[in-house]
Amino acid sequence: MTEGVINVRYNDQQVKQEAKKHKKFLETFGINPGSYRINNHDYFFVNYYIWKKMTDSAVVSPTSQAGRSEYMEAFDALMEYAQLTSMILTYGGLNSSGDTHDITTLKKFLSDVLNEPEELLTQEIRNNFNFCLLRMNLILSLQERILEIYNDFQQKNQKYHDGDDENFTKQDIEEAATYLGEIDYIQYSQVLASDECIPKFKYIKELNNPDVKKHKTIAVRKYLAEFLKGEKQQNKNAEYVTYQQNMKELSKEEHIKFQKEAFNKYLAETKASLSKELRHPQEN
Repeated sequence: MTEGVINVRYNDQQVKQEAKKHKKFLETFGINPGSYRINNHDYFFVNYYIWKKMTDSAVVSPTSQAGRSEYMEAFDALMEYAQLTSMILTYGGLNSSGDTHDITTLKKFLSDVLNEPEELLTQEIRNNFNFCLLRMNLILSLQERILEIYNDFQQKNQKYHDGDDENFTKQDIEEAATYLGEIDYIQYSQVLASDECIPKFKYIKELNNPDVKKHKTIAVRKYLAEFLKGEKQQNKNAEYVTYQQNMKELSKEEHIKFQKEAFNKYLAETKASLSKELRHPQEN
């Protein structure tokens, strides 16, 4: 322990006592796990509720006697990390739990056809199948990465809940922002890969080559039909995740940088709105 530092967990009684000072009649409150440390003092973010509906928020510290500016510095960090945590666990969780049985089934089908003797397939057939196989492999590898991101972040977040870790740092905030940017990049890349396969899958679905048809199981036919049936939705998804020009040309690093800028703009608006209703610290 660093000299002069008092470690305080989010569920310590002294933190709860500070939170209670700003509670109104009939309200309950929740203290976000994890604190932000400034000048050897731990700051915590508190949300107040009436009948599960959030009313206001506060930043509290059981040890700090600092002025509003230091509390607001803590508010900025606490708010940013809370927003990043919510987004990563929500969007990362939804994407990591997605069913990929259709993709793995189509991948096997594409591979099995391409393993046929070379003389049985035209170059056009091979080109179309190779195109789709590369994109199915990309979607699955990206799915593995998003699961890795989600599990890693969830484990770190659980340590704050369990009290094994007390504080997060600027480095943790930056890492979380990068994770969120990468999740956005993965979502975009997966949707784009799926969208690019639609014309090829149309070709494959109608193909009458006997050396292809023998690999079209009931499951393969089903997933090809579902894929093409959802073409309009797929196109909408592609439009939704494309929110600036030339996104296809962006590298992964450029995409993450752009997403961080978009998040910072959203965060500034959220902070401005929430700070007006902040119970503590109050305006001087």
